[in-house]
Amino acid sequence: MLQRLLFIIATSAVSTAFAAPKINPASAPEAKQAELQELRGQIKQLQKDLVANESNRSEAADALKNAESSISEANRVLNELANERQLTAAELARLNQDISNTRKNIQTSQKQLSELLKSRYKTGNTEAWRLLLNQKDPGQASRDLSYYRYIAQSQQALAKQLESQLSELNLLADAIREKNEELQEIARNKQRQRQELVSQQQEKKELVSQLSQTINSQRNQIQKLAADEKRITQLIDRLNAIIKQQEAARARAAAKQKQETEKRAAAQAKAERASRQAQLEQAAKTAGKPIPSAPPEPKENATASQSQGDVNNTVPDSSQAGVNFAALKGKMRLPAKGEIIGRFGTPRGEGGTWKGLFIRTNTGEPVHAVGSGRIVFADWLRGFGNLMIIDHGNGYMSLYGSNESLLKRVGDSVKAGDTIANAGNSGGMADSGVYFEIRQNSRPLDPAAWVR
Repeated sequence: MLQRLLFIIATSAVSTAFAAPKINPASAPEAKQAELQELRGQIKQLQKDLVANESNRSEAADALKNAESSISEANRVLNELANERQLTAAELARLNQDISNTRKNIQTSQKQLSELLKSRYKTGNTEAWRLLLNQKDPGQASRDLSYYRYIAQSQQALAKQLESQLSELNLLADAIREKNEELQEIARNKQRQRQELVSQQQEKKELVSQLSQTINSQRNQIQKLAADEKRITQLIDRLNAIIKQQEAARARAAAKQKQETEKRAAAQAKAERASRQAQLEQAAKTAGKPIPSAPPEPKENATASQSQGDVNNTVPDSSQAGVNFAALKGKMRLPAKGEIIGRFGTPRGEGGTWKGLFIRTNTGEPVHAVGSGRIVFADWLRGFGNLMIIDHGNGYMSLYGSNESLLKRVGDSVKAGDTIANAGNSGGMADSGVYFEIRQNSRPLDPAAWVR
């Protein structure tokens, strides 16, 4: 009976040991892809070239560049720190649960060990005399006693093992708490830094306000606007060249497949028209009527520009994620909510015409990607402030200027509806909001023809 009791206790203890939770180390970060490294290297060189080629250093609006770029970077780091703190808190909660489970296992093991010790206490001191008095085989008695000692040693080893696991988990939990406190301290420092930068930006804006007469004079110069347009066009041209180098093979294959599809569709449509004409001719002959002439070939109708209200109340969402950018025409949503005060092709107050839309909204409002793609530019550019450019493939790009903060970096992949920036008035814009453009092979397109 005693052997059966000891066997059940040992089996339960071993099962408990195997059921104890295990700690999986965090997976190491994956290596960066060669294509992403090459792209970022080329973009970095492009940014150096842009800085080296700037000829007009006296423009008053440039005084905002360092402050606006620094605030954008601080906001991006704060956003990343917030995400990292959430992950750390989740890991800490998991470790605390592991600690709780391990403590329960230790209590169970200690309880089993206590029962074993009670049984040993009651029977252990007289077991040898009982074996002799019962005239059992001495060899069997020796094996039984060794079995008892083995069970006791196993229980002690199990308890020590669980105690060691608890100690290890406590150490890990302490380390996670320290890391969380460190992250919180970094976030507080970054927040203080951002407040200082905002103060610096206000000082810079006051300087620009004092020089308003000079700025207004610069804004009224057609040469300045032409230079801004030339600058963004050259940037788009060079970005397109980089992208085309990386995607030449895929573009050729896609173009070939598209051409074959169009040919098949055109041949099918032509066959259907011929079939319908033959049916009409046969019906005319049967009725004794003149044979009708064939209808003219259908022409491709351009999508009519949809009129927009003065206020935009919808923004992109994940329902359009992964959709081919060209297929968004007529279905697209503008990147931010707000009042539309600048429209494609209309005169600008400073001179020239708008190449996109300007949506006036509060500073800090989220700016969303209108389609899925990859960030190919995220930096300050004269005339456009904190500018972000997304490549959507097949020559299509979307531009988001005048932002207060850029929340993504070059090489990041984004989906339709993702928050990529916060609206502002960087670059010397008179109003707070976001400047939005759509371009195909560097040519500006009217966004009104793309939105609902």
